[in-house]
Formats: sequence, structure tokens, C-alpha cells
Amino acid sequence: MTHRPLALLVLLSTALGILLSGCNVARLTINTPLTPESVAFIAEGRTTLADVVDTLGAPDSITDAEMGSIVTYRFLNAKYSRVNFGWLLKPWSPVDPDFVFSRSGLGADAFELLCDPNWIVTHYAFVRHRPEPPFTPYPF
Repeated sequence: MTHRPLALLVLLSTALGILLSGCNVARLTINTPLTPESVAFIAEGRTTLADVVDTLGAPDSITDAEMGSIVTYRFLNAKYSRVNFGWLLKPWSPVDPDFVFSRSGLGADAFELLCDPNWIVTHYAFVRHRPEPPFTPYPF
């Protein structure tokens, strides 16, 4: 009689392990993600590009513009999770069923600075800053 709770616990643990083996979670970070707090030191009209490079590191690109240069920092902080409920049917199915629930937030963000010809920051802004995506079930 004392072995029944232990056997039930082992059975539930095994079932949970089999169910979760079709699940994966990944995180991808490229460059250091920038936030408004990490760029708060920049004062338009006073901060030089050298000050920005000392704090944030080298930019990804510098492009000439009519009124100076555009300096761009690109970064990506993506999360991806996936549960494949079709994995449970693989032993009994001649095809590979793929019933996937997925969430991802792919797409690079950018932080841009506009510098005058003397390399003084005149304006800065986050561009292509995407909001958190809602949970998206696929293939639905």
C-alpha cells in the first residue's frame, strides 16, 4: 500500500517528461540591447560622438547626411518558445505531425543619433522599436 503513492509519482513524472520533451525555449541576443535608461547620459547639443562611443561602444554604421552624420546602433533581443503537440503522435503516424504553438519577437531594433559636422549629437531616437508580440498560435 505504501508503494502506490510512489508509483503514482513516478508515473506522473514520466508522463510530464514525455509531454515536455516536445517543448523548446530559446533566447537570442545580438549586441547589447539599449534602453532609454542606458542612453540617458546623452544631452543634445552637448554630448560628442566620442562620449557616446566611450559608453556604448562602436556603432554599427555611420552614414553621411545633409546636416552631418547618422550614427546607428543595431541590437536584437528575441525570445522564442515552441510547443509541438504533434510530437506525441509520431510513434503512431506515418507523417510528422507538427501542431506548434509558437511565440517569437524577431526583427532588429535600432538606436540612431544625428551628429553635426563637429560630431556633436543634435538628436537621437529609437527606431524600429517593436512592442512585445502577443502569443501567436501557429498554424492557426
